[in-house]
Order: sequence, then structure tokens, then C-alpha cells
Amino acid sequence: MSQYSAPDVPFSPRQFRDTLGHYASGITIVSGIDDGQPIGFTCQSFFSVSIDPPLISFSVMKTSTTYPRIAATGRFAVNILAHNQHTIANQFARSGTDKWAGCRGRQPSPAIRSSPTP
Repeated sequence: MSQYSAPDVPFSPRQFRDTLGHYASGITIVSGIDDGQPIGFTCQSFFSVSIDPPLISFSVMKTSTTYPRIAATGRFAVNILAHNQHTIANQFARSGTDKWAGCRGRQPSPAIRSSPTP
């Protein structure tokens, strides 16, 4: 499923390039809001596809139960984790648990507050 939607807060191609230019490789949390509750999953395959239009790509396991819920809303955030956030990465990689336990998210964006990117 691919869908492009302009962001609520506009950003320039230069801002997009500079932000993603700092990300070489690592772990991300893809998050969203479903029925008023934050949801998310750990994602190891995330990369920039295009600057104009601003496009990113990420890969999801076929067995993911969270991704279809995020995709249905049409809105998501990608939280780029710092090297010391392995506990959060592991927490969001498990199914059947409260992934947001101990994490404070921001509304309406489902961003993890301690993620190093805005």
C-alpha cells in the first residue's frame, strides 16, 4: 500500500534532506494512533526514496498486526532511535505487550518523546 499525503506542518526539501541525511542506518519505531490510542512497531528497514516529493520507505513483516491498523489511518510517524534506546526498540518488537509502557508520546503526532529527531 502506498499513499502520499502532505504533512500538517510544511517543511522544505532542504529540511527533509538535512534531517534524513543524518540517518545512515539504525532502528526506528513506526507509530500511529488507532481509536485514540498510540500504537507502533520496531522497524529495521527505513530509508529515504525521494526528496521531491518527500518519500520514505520501510519494510514490514507480513505477520504484523500493528501495521494494518496504522495503514488504515493514513497517518504515521517514524521515530529514529538513538544508540542508547535499545530497550525501547526491544519493547516495540514484542507482540502482545504494552509497547508504550514507560514511553511518553506526543499528541496528535504519535512520536516517542525521547526520539532525537523533531
